[in-house]
Amino acid sequence: MPATEMIMVIAVAAAAALTLIHLFRLAAAAAMHRTIRRMIEKDPAVAEGLLAQLVTDSGSGSDDRTAVLLIGFGIAMVIASLIVGDPSWMHYAIAGAAFPLVLGTALWLRHMVSVRRQRAGRE
Repeated sequence: MPATEMIMVIAVAAAAALTLIHLFRLAAAAAMHRTIRRMIEKDPAVAEGLLAQLVTDSGSGSDDRTAVLLIGFGIAMVIASLIVGDPSWMHYAIAGAAFPLVLGTALWLRHMVSVRRQRAGRE
């Protein structure tokens, strides 16, 4: 299989997997919305506590894990390109590694800022 076809197959498979993941998340959000709506119709006093709990639980708890994974993936791409040692492919691999490195760093900084804001709010 030529490299271009392999890249296209990988891209299509990744797009299909991401689409499936987001459709499941959309279905979960719709089910949660339906549950909250029914709870509000039955007993609004209980729903207030549930909504307050949802607001506190929906923070950026996974930003740090996603950031670490993206940074690790970017570093692994750079190391793999250095191990292979082919100068023509090394530039592409390092350029490809720049995206997860920058995105992971941005998520990590966002998480650190939100943690500092929460700590400052408590004190």
